[in-house]
Amino acid sequence: MSASDDVARLAEFRSLRDDAWALLKLDVERIRADLDARGVGERIKDKVTDEAHDVWETTLDVASEHRGIVGATVVALLAWLLRGPIGDAVAALFQNDDEADSSEHHPVQSVE
Repeated sequence: MSASDDVARLAEFRSLRDDAWALLKLDVERIRADLDARGVGERIKDKVTDEAHDVWETTLDVASEHRGIVGATVVALLAWLLRGPIGDAVAALFQNDDEADSSEHHPVQSVE
């Protein structure tokens, strides 16, 4: 290779570099203009909304395919959430039964 070939290649590389730099500047200007038109907060909100919508659709699809499992899960969740009132009701029911059983077998004698 001669010096003139090296100079020509160097000029070609500089031209490519300048073209790439111009494209990068153009991309940065487009991004800035796009961000000015629609801010980062709005973009995040839109992204979260879209993802939540996708999750909801997937949930509905899965729920429609597995109705029994979803129903059992809902019942189990409700039972767990209401475990206090349900436990109190069951305890009161058995307490009333125990009191009725003890009064039938051991009548109270009156003292005269």
